[in-house]
Amino acid sequence: MSFPNGNHGMGADGDGFRANPAVPPAPQVDELAIAQQDPETGKRRRVWPWVVLGVAVLAAAACGGTYAYFQNRALPGTTLWGHSVAGKNEQQIARMIDDQVAAVQVPVTYEGTQATIDAADLGIDVDADAIAKQAVDAKRDGTFWTRYLPWERRDVAPTITPETDPTVLDAKLGTNSAKPVDATLKLTEDGTHVETVAGANGSGADAKAVADEAVAAIESLGSHGAKTVTLTMDTIEPNVPDATADQARDALNRLIDAKAGVAIAGEKVATFSPEAILDASRIEPNEESTLKDGETRAGVVVFDANKLQSHYDEDIKPHYSTTKEDREVIVNNNDEDVVVLKEGHDGVRIKDGADARIGEQAAKAFAAGDGDVTVDGEVDPMVVKKTKRHVVVDLSDHKVYAYENGKQIKAFNMSAGQGNDYATGACQPSGDLCTPLGDFEVWLKYPSQHMSGTLTLADGTKETWDAPDVGFVNYFSKTGCAIHRIATETPYTDAQIAAMGANTSHGCVGIGWDAAEWFYDFAVQGADHGVTVHVQQ
Repeated sequence: MSFPNGNHGMGADGDGFRANPAVPPAPQVDELAIAQQDPETGKRRRVWPWVVLGVAVLAAAACGGTYAYFQNRALPGTTLWGHSVAGKNEQQIARMIDDQVAAVQVPVTYEGTQATIDAADLGIDVDADAIAKQAVDAKRDGTFWTRYLPWERRDVAPTITPETDPTVLDAKLGTNSAKPVDATLKLTEDGTHVETVAGANGSGADAKAVADEAVAAIESLGSHGAKTVTLTMDTIEPNVPDATADQARDALNRLIDAKAGVAIAGEKVATFSPEAILDASRIEPNEESTLKDGETRAGVVVFDANKLQSHYDEDIKPHYSTTKEDREVIVNNNDEDVVVLKEGHDGVRIKDGADARIGEQAAKAFAAGDGDVTVDGEVDPMVVKKTKRHVVVDLSDHKVYAYENGKQIKAFNMSAGQGNDYATGACQPSGDLCTPLGDFEVWLKYPSQHMSGTLTLADGTKETWDAPDVGFVNYFSKTGCAIHRIATETPYTDAQIAAMGANTSHGCVGIGWDAAEWFYDFAVQGADHGVTVHVQQ
């Protein structure tokens, strides 16, 4: 058999055929660079970039889907009290908590009596919405990629603090309990500070053990039920002992003493009152407990931003004025305020909206121990105008001098204590019936007073007096000495006292009837301080 090309049936290699040198070898296929011929141009084109792009698109879509899915849900790796809540939204988590609170039942026994106590009996009030929000917000403060990694775990474990009232067990167990009384805070009588109202221990079957078991069952989220609790009668301490209330008292008084308030550009324009600071705070002995929206913690004190905002809006802001009014005050020789004639105020302009969240700012500032909240605005500071008043009693001159702003404006004749030497003003050795030397303040005043008394002298004799209707009395010493209208049955003028030439009182300083009322008005006394009085020889 012959072939057109002249080859025969068997090739030289014995396989029956000879390879045709005109036929090219088959091309090798590169799996990493697949090419395809374009039918229009005849050019080869690469396919793998499109494959990579497709994978990237799918990955991006998956990431976008994951982001969208978890936008309002607990992130992967989030646990609540050790139990996974990943993928659940706030409503689902809150409902899960509420269902568990409603389902909890604690078996209890007391001296052979058995009963079942539920969460409502124990006063357990769980803010499921706040806890659910904590769970959904968990991990969102981390880097973007680690938020979605399930092995990056974050456990949310808010503390549930029930009210442990032992009397809730009385009806079911036949116990006879006395509820402990928590220590509290109140304003002092003068309203300037906060003081502690002492608590008291209770007695009975301690409901805390039952409450703790109920809380453990709630935090298990259904993984186990409550165990039986055996109760005994005992002394029960209050949730807020006196020492804890004292801590809170001291923290609030520091804010009050610092006159915590509102400042603009470093100038204080308003102060939160002690009443407002107390009203916007509460004592929370458990420093791990869950706070409500708008609350900020500082140790055992929790501040409520909403209440601070209300006090600002109702008690402070309405008193702002764009025009300043200067403050006028009478001070004593120690530069201490005695009487405020005019409170005065700054001229204040708050930038629009700058104080809309001042309650939140104040709560955070108070929690940090800072006194003032700074807001944007302008202030025209008031000027404090002081009038300084001072009195000098000179025993050797027999004069009472009235000074205002360092200038003598009045001088009166006077009669001092019988025990003072009329010429030198020195007190006799016995010390009886003397006007004392030294520096004092007017601390008590009466427009009229019936003065009477008995004094045992150094020699054993008694000095008795009874003087009705002594006018315009200004006490300056705590031993009972006062500057007053001279205690005579008929009017005695300033000139008559000078002519009398003698000391006649039991230690007080008597001035003329025609001068006493003017001096009474001059020698003012305030709530904390009075006009200063210097008595010299």
